[in-house]
Amino acid sequence: MVIGQVAGIMHGSTDLTGDLDLLWDGSPEEGRALREALAATGCTTPLPALDRPQVEYRVPGVSGDVCTPALPWGDMDVLSCLPRAVSTRDPEGFTIRYVDLDDLIRMRRALGRPKDLRRAAELEALRP
Repeated sequence: MVIGQVAGIMHGSTDLTGDLDLLWDGSPEEGRALREALAATGCTTPLPALDRPQVEYRVPGVSGDVCTPALPWGDMDVLSCLPRAVSTRDPEGFTIRYVDLDDLIRMRRALGRPKDLRRAAELEALRP
């Protein structure tokens, strides 16, 4: 699931980023699928071992972090966000899953860095 500022942009944020951050459930099955997806997209760094709560990746045109629920999210249960992900399709029919707006705001607040709090406030203003 896409998280971070790219998810914010998908919800209407105008604050640009150069990272594509992803959240996965941390299971071995999903880890294998994620590594296969990174390989299929031409991962230009060694394929991450995915044995830590957060690892970096780079594919042609983008890089970012791959995160698990084991990353310190404060008291937020990010695993519960995965089933609530929003889905859309690109013109080629590829499904893109990204974090729900309310969950993204909670993630931003849980992380608590100044840029996250600023982005959470912007996202709050974007609520319908």
